[in-house]
Order: sequence, then C-alpha cells, then structure tokens
Amino acid sequence: MKKLQLLFAVQIIFATLNAQMDVPPSGGNPRAMVSEEVGITSITIKYGRPDVNKREGKVYGEGKLVTYGFSTTNFITNGNTSPWRAGANEATTISFEHDVKVEGKDIKAGTYALFMSMGADKATLIFSKEVDAWGSFYYKAEDDVLRVEVTVVPLEKSVEWLKYEFTEHGEKHCRISMQWEKLSVPFRVDVDVDNIVIARLREQVTSQKGFNSNNMLQAAQYCLNKNINLEEALQWSIRAITGFQGQKSFITLRNLANAYDKLKRTAQADSTMDEALTIATANQYTAYGRQLITQKRLDRAMAVFKASEKRYGDSWGVNNGLMSGFSAQGDFKKALQYAEKALAQAPSEGAKGILQGQITKLKEGKDINQ
Repeated sequence: MKKLQLLFAVQIIFATLNAQMDVPPSGGNPRAMVSEEVGITSITIKYGRPDVNKREGKVYGEGKLVTYGFSTTNFITNGNTSPWRAGANEATTISFEHDVKVEGKDIKAGTYALFMSMGADKATLIFSKEVDAWGSFYYKAEDDVLRVEVTVVPLEKSVEWLKYEFTEHGEKHCRISMQWEKLSVPFRVDVDVDNIVIARLREQVTSQKGFNSNNMLQAAQYCLNKNINLEEALQWSIRAITGFQGQKSFITLRNLANAYDKLKRTAQADSTMDEALTIATANQYTAYGRQLITQKRLDRAMAVFKASEKRYGDSWGVNNGLMSGFSAQGDFKKALQYAEKALAQAPSEGAKGILQGQITKLKEGKDINQ
C-alpha cells in the first residue's frame, strides 16, 4: 500500500513539474505563425515577435542587440557562442512538408530551428535539427543541417514588430522574408511540385479515392496538362472509363483521346474521339474541330464540323464551327455566311461582340483562327 502511495505521489510531482500555466509569453513578445503552400507542400514558420521599442539604429551591428556574426552569452550557457534566434523567446522554427531547396540547396522534409548570423550586407541562415532548445543559447554547430548565405535588404520604413512574410509566390517556388526594424532577410524556397504531386496521386489512386471516376480523371488531367508522366496518365485515363465506378462520357473519352494524342498514337486518339462524338453536343463538336485546326488537320476538322451540321442542323454552335473551318481553309466568303448566321443566333451580348469582331476580320480577308 505504501509503495502504491509513493508511486502515486511521484506521478503527481512529475505532472506538476511538466504542467504549464496559460499565461502570455514573457517580455510581451507575442508568438506568431505564418504558413503557405507551394503546390501541395506546406511551409510553416513559428516565431516570437520582438518589437523595436524606440531602438531604431541600435538593433543590428557590432555590440548592438543583434550583433554581427555569433555572440558570446554568459547567461545560462557560460560562454557559448551562438547565432541570433531570428525571433524572440523559443527558437524560431520552419517546417517543410516535403523535401525542398533553400537558395538552391537541398533540405529534407521536417521541422528545423532557424537561426541567423547577421552581417552588414550578408546574413547566413542556419537550419538546425535542435528545435526544442530555448532560443539559440544551446546552439551546437554539429546540429546544423544546412547553411546558406543571402543578401540583406534595407527597408525604407521601419517594421516595429518582427515578422516573417511570404513576399513572392510562384507555381514552384516562394520567397520568404524576415523583416524587422529597417532590414529584411529574404530567402527563396523551391519545390519539386510535379514529382511531389505525382507521388501523392500514386498513393491516392491505389486507395479508396481510386475507385472514383472523377478522381482518376483529375489525376490523368494533371499529368496531361503538364505533359508529364504520360504513360501512367494513359492508364489512369483508361481506369476513369473502365475501372470500378468508371464512366464513359464525352469528357472521359476526350481525355483518353488526349492521352493517346500526347503519346503520338494518332489512330487511337481519332478512334476514341469518333466514339466521343456520338455523345457530343454541338459546342463539343466545335471545340474539337478547332483543336484539329490548331494541329493543322483541316480535313478532319471540316469532317467534324459537317458531321455536327448533319446532326444538329442550323444552330449557333454548328455555324460557329463551320465559320472557323472555312476560315482556316481560306474561304472567307463562305466563313462570313456562317458567321452572320451565328450572329443572329448568338445567345448573349458577349457572344455577339466576339462574332462581330470575327466578322470584321473576315471582311478584311483575315483568318479568324490566327
């Protein structure tokens, strides 16, 4: 019984020592977090925000609040030299959901402490695997995962509270900037978006999501639109039609034809589109015919436009297509006849405006497909 009581008492002591009260951060430095995605890769920075507090001109430099290079701290660590924690209180951390490049150098997915060794014109960013230490007091060089040097950028207007901001956004990269007082420290992060997305898609198409036709279609379309991973995109296109819960529709058939076309399998692309046209609307005929025009396949394009006319008769979508076809052939007089018929059938003022512009070009003897 006494042993149980002793064990219970020890557990209470440890629980008390580990418990933390809900109070604001020390020093009035609020905690902050900023996060953004590049492709499907999340990048998150957590940091404390010190304020300038009337110290303009006294923040950066030798012997100042943030000294150049490493500083020697007798507090707690008895003379250990360390870089700036690039924030306040706990170490600033940065998390990458996937492997990325920082300033062109590889770094693995994970969470890292972010330190900075400041200079007058340059700063060295240090990514450390020691993320739980308080600030940078216990910094050890052997914990470094990556160091990169960047250019420090002066700011015209002082930033009172330190902040991290995503200042540049691209399809496959971003630029992050630490801003405080009148200095900014920007750095670039590049993400291998396509390969990361493809890896995720491969996981998903073998999961429950892969039983959904629209999901398979979306996976295939991503690759086809990027002109990457084409053989696998073809298989996903087929599964969107023939797989469990597959759907044979104009959209899925046209997507399959597009996959064949990307792989230079023209005969298979054409036969697939022939099947798709049996369930196509007049506008879908027209869109496909115009695609053929861009591929310089005028004979097949005209055959598609005429098949649309035979099926749907004198209608806006049909006349639009024939206008494009005859214009591509250089028969502007015939194209103009269909353009004027389409104008009278236009479903909206916007459509009328477009047709009026095309009619003007045809009267000038210009191809509207150019």
